[in-house]
Amino acid sequence: MESLEQNSSLTPGEQKIEEYVLRIKNGESSDSIFEGLPDSFISSIKERLTQPSNKDAVDEIPPQYQGLDSETLDFIWTFPEYIDKEKTKELKDAKARVLAALRTKESLEKEARDAKQHAQNRMEELREQLGTADPISLEKTQENESVFTKPEEPPMLSIEERKELQGWAASYELAKIAKQQNIDLSKISREEYADFAIQNSLAIDDDQLRVAPWQRMGTSVEEIVLTNKELKSNITDESEKAFAKFCYDIQQKAGSENRFLSENVRVRQGTKDSNSWLFFGINDGINEEGNETFKSYISVKDLNTLTPERFTAFMLALRDAQYNGDIKIFQDMSEQGIRLNDQIVMHGGSQTDAELALRVAEQFFGSDIDQKSLGKDEVIDGKNHSYSQVLAQKIRTSIK
Repeated sequence: MESLEQNSSLTPGEQKIEEYVLRIKNGESSDSIFEGLPDSFISSIKERLTQPSNKDAVDEIPPQYQGLDSETLDFIWTFPEYIDKEKTKELKDAKARVLAALRTKESLEKEARDAKQHAQNRMEELREQLGTADPISLEKTQENESVFTKPEEPPMLSIEERKELQGWAASYELAKIAKQQNIDLSKISREEYADFAIQNSLAIDDDQLRVAPWQRMGTSVEEIVLTNKELKSNITDESEKAFAKFCYDIQQKAGSENRFLSENVRVRQGTKDSNSWLFFGINDGINEEGNETFKSYISVKDLNTLTPERFTAFMLALRDAQYNGDIKIFQDMSEQGIRLNDQIVMHGGSQTDAELALRVAEQFFGSDIDQKSLGKDEVIDGKNHSYSQVLAQKIRTSIK
């Protein structure tokens, strides 16, 4: 099962570069885009702007994703990170090529629709001037009336039909049940969400348990993509750029000889090779040889409040509270941060450390906290399983 940190075929930095390239191609000032960005971002954006688009790349869309628009395709087209880095790079490049070509195709189609609409509006103006009736006006009125006719709600699935579903398909059905029962799944804990899935015989998996709570109420991928777009618009450009620069600086430090941000707060070396998380060690860190890892999680209501300075101050608060363990945070605010239930994860050196980290977080962030939780990664049958995977296995076993 693919984990959320592997959910994108591009690194957060590459995604951001693609977004900036598209915004410039759509007419936004490059000067305003470049302001505040690291030089590496600016050079990558300029390089991408000089690359020709490949229209035939649209033919490379996997069959199961045919017919989706570029935004939905970008959100749902996922693949695992392979040990073979060259294979992973080929997949990333293929997806980037396809999305660029699809966006170009959509832009051209929009221009054609706009031109057709302009011609139609002009024709209607001429008819009004000449006093000529529109022969299809009555048909249009009837069509408009039919559009606003509310369709009947489809019947709910039987228990046996529900048991056949899994993953996102199961989560969409679970959302329908919750809405019918007036239950807001975004307001309950991860453990309560898992129990609700068991009660309704729907095998959601660790992907759904890990995502931001607002996604639990989505009844289709289109609905989730639309909500994601609305939430993304709430992230200010200043917050986005500040966190992008923080991520860049931390990854550079991860590859240097001095990885300390402050006394007993250091950047983990693995950060330089990660495309999803920034890793830090605090005081004694964690025991790498342990079979269990106790963890605590938090997310915040408004990501604009989670500035680099505030996150750094939180790590210092953990250090001063004698917390021993690691901590990680997402790399990209608007693409990754808004989709996560666990925006900040504390890996305690012990259960006591994980519990201490959560108490410090509650005091430090106060009413800004949205979700919080305690969990434990385990080794089952010789394999490492995250807390979300453990819960997902509990769901599958209970439903069977």
